[in-house]
Amino acid sequence: MAGPNTTKMKVCIIYHSESGNTRHVAQHLAAACDARLVEVTDTAGYNRLTRFVTRCKMARGEELTTIEPASIDVSGYDQLIFGSPVWAFKPTPAIHAAIQAVKGCEGTRATVFYTHGGQPGQTPEVLQRWIGERGMKCVGNAGIHQSEIESEKRTKELGSILIKDSNPV
Repeated sequence: MAGPNTTKMKVCIIYHSESGNTRHVAQHLAAACDARLVEVTDTAGYNRLTRFVTRCKMARGEELTTIEPASIDVSGYDQLIFGSPVWAFKPTPAIHAAIQAVKGCEGTRATVFYTHGGQPGQTPEVLQRWIGERGMKCVGNAGIHQSEIESEKRTKELGSILIKDSNPV
């Protein structure tokens, strides 16, 4: 949100969505700050019958999965925003893989959001740790319950938490 004497920030939102809730939030945030959107998809072939249980177990173990795009160049962005659903109280294996896949991220400010139907569990702490391990500085996080996905008020609150101005941290 550029002020009178600042330049416009370049923001990239990288997210994983299965049900569409995280996508919905990412699109609203992108509209608020004219951000580039990168949706990450899980390309691993899972048995249709056991897919949910397998992926929740992977989330609990903080495992990675194969994703598309396999590499995400974020050099030149002032801020990154990562978004993930919560599975079994943790972020998804796909967003974990996405954080590992970003190139040119060292020293970049990052924020995270997560969508959930119950409790977020360890999701904020895990996302912040993964971001820190990649050399980014996590400067904000926020969760949104699935019952608030359509709330314009809540979306604006998320924007104020997640979209940082161009002043140094």
